[in-house]
Amino acid sequence: MSLHPEITSGQKKKINQASRIDNNNICCYIDKKVISNKNDIEYHNIIPVQSNKLDISNFTVVCKKHHKEIGNLSIKEYFAKKEMDDFFKKSSLRKLNDVLKLKANKDNSNKKINIKADEKLNTVEIIFEDKRRIISNLLNCPSTGFKYFYASIPIEYINNDEKLQPRPLEINRLWDLYRHLLVNSQLTPSVCRLTANDIYLFDGQHKAAAQVWAGRDALDCKVYLEPDIKSLKETNLIAHDKLRQMPFFTSILINKWASIFEEEWKEYMEEKGFKSEEGFVQFLVKKGRKKGQAVNMIESNIYDSIIEDKKNLMVNYISDYNKSLKSPLTINRLKQAVFKKFIATPPLDIDIEDSDRLREIERRNIIKFLNLIARYSLDDVWNPDDKDDEHKISERIYLSGAFKAWSGILKDAIAAILEIYDENEKKEIFLREISKENWEEIENSINFLFNRRVWQDDSEENYNTLRLTNDSQVRRYLSRRGISVNEVLGKTGIFEDNFID
Repeated sequence: MSLHPEITSGQKKKINQASRIDNNNICCYIDKKVISNKNDIEYHNIIPVQSNKLDISNFTVVCKKHHKEIGNLSIKEYFAKKEMDDFFKKSSLRKLNDVLKLKANKDNSNKKINIKADEKLNTVEIIFEDKRRIISNLLNCPSTGFKYFYASIPIEYINNDEKLQPRPLEINRLWDLYRHLLVNSQLTPSVCRLTANDIYLFDGQHKAAAQVWAGRDALDCKVYLEPDIKSLKETNLIAHDKLRQMPFFTSILINKWASIFEEEWKEYMEEKGFKSEEGFVQFLVKKGRKKGQAVNMIESNIYDSIIEDKKNLMVNYISDYNKSLKSPLTINRLKQAVFKKFIATPPLDIDIEDSDRLREIERRNIIKFLNLIARYSLDDVWNPDDKDDEHKISERIYLSGAFKAWSGILKDAIAAILEIYDENEKKEIFLREISKENWEEIENSINFLFNRRVWQDDSEENYNTLRLTNDSQVRRYLSRRGISVNEVLGKTGIFEDNFID
């Protein structure tokens, strides 16, 4: 909000008169309570001030307390901020449909539109349920051949595209766009697709939600007519991965690659002959994909099957999935520190029936491993609201360098427990059945590792070392503090009463 001109005494009298309610008393605009002390009367703008030309009708009376709370916001922005904060407190995983439901009373049913395209005239007629009609030019994408048109679409006809736009809204981005669009025009349209008689918005969700919050009743849209969803899905994925301005959460990228994987996998399995992960990669390469993309599909499908499993308790501590508390992990950190170390890198060049069986064993092993880690380092300990001593221990365990270092130590310890000494076999460490006895040893190793005094050390030097990005350096540091593969193996099951390093 720009600074407004000084209000004169005469203008103040006019504002005071307009603010008289409750038996002709001057009341605060925010809570409608009487301001009994005239020294507590302040003046504030209702909507953002656009120029130094003073519009008295845009000003009202507020009490000194609320004037301080509002700060540089307009009153409209102040109310919007409180409402938006409350909206995200109730559930952090909000999407455009949630905003439409709150601000536009949109129910779960979709309002339909009818389209009449005239390809000779290159026009399209959009007919709404209330008989309103719009005629727009019908355009053709030179790259894909997709037909599309531009139109201002009433918000009650807009739906969030769950297939192409799975990301939740981010409160900070939504708030910034809301404030911008209160006083500025929309420069670029939201991008949608028409399927049957429904319009699904898949690009520009934050911008659309911000406009709805700002009171717009229609959105400027670019609408594709019945496009190939698979092609749009890949275009949207690449745009938010390699060409991104605002990246997808890693969890969303994993999920989207896994979705494409399913479609390609069905086609591959219909072919005759020997089937394997390696064969699937070659199949995709022949179709024009890069090998890295093909491998990423298999890898993402494996990751997705682990993350989405309801038995995976670690999900409760991943920020991509749980926005209700400050989380110690992101999918990307879990991927780099655990998945990359403990999941056999695809593609496997063995018969698909054997690899499927082994991948399922690996998946169950990873989930069990993650649950043990959560049990001994996070459950009933992670409490960012209180930040007590136990929580601070957990925080140190999940500092960047520490997380990577101890996960590497655990991998080497587990390899020794399973009597795996060949480096190539270590790359497939969980691609095997593990006995109950070995799981008990693994659990003891995890328990021992998280009960070292280094995690209780609240010195600044310890904190700074544990957060180093060089995990090799952190691993050497942990070794000096009593956490090494030999220590873990040598002390497994024998815990010191005082946890002396």
